[in-house]
Amino acid sequence: MTSGRGGERERILQAATRLFAALGYDATEIVQIAEAAGLSTKAVSSQFGAKRDLYLAVMERAHASHAAVVEERVKALQAAPPAEKVAAVHRFIDAYIDFAAEHPEVPALWMHRWLADASDAGNLEAEYVQPLAEFAIENIIPATEAEDADVHYTINTLVWCVHGFVLSGVFDAAGRRRGADDPRAMRRFRAHMHQMIHRTLGLPGSPPPAR
Repeated sequence: MTSGRGGERERILQAATRLFAALGYDATEIVQIAEAAGLSTKAVSSQFGAKRDLYLAVMERAHASHAAVVEERVKALQAAPPAEKVAAVHRFIDAYIDFAAEHPEVPALWMHRWLADASDAGNLEAEYVQPLAEFAIENIIPATEAEDADVHYTINTLVWCVHGFVLSGVFDAAGRRRGADDPRAMRRFRAHMHQMIHRTLGLPGSPPPAR
């Protein structure tokens, strides 16, 4: 592949990611992606084929960036000595929040799927989400002390909360939305997630101070 075609492919992927994240798969047409990339629909089709194939390429790339962060933090948790397991769990929480805030298109892509978007585009949850979640869960379980801690639901709660905050924020006392771009709101959200996950999992000690 020439550098020119490689550049076209990257422009298409970036444009498709923005549009699928903003509008969803079902509401996005190839012509919109082509216009956003500054290319013809023929150029888009020659690179990726049908819209479904382009969507799968976008989701594969989104998953790869997501998985790299999760796997790095979980492997650090695996390697942490017993006295450092709790701190490693909290570093995992921070890494997940940071990734979602820096790459809001990834939570947006998955949020659309939660709302039944792209229902004909494969069972990506089983292919991507479930194995990654199970990898995290099985390595977090040894850090818990509460016998009734539901680690599966706790990790899902972390995901739901982080995605919702990054995409929608929360209302402040004056009724204004505050999200990840507001430093004070981010600190408050981060501290809340650490406290909630720490207590729900029954982790020993106290959660770390907000950063």
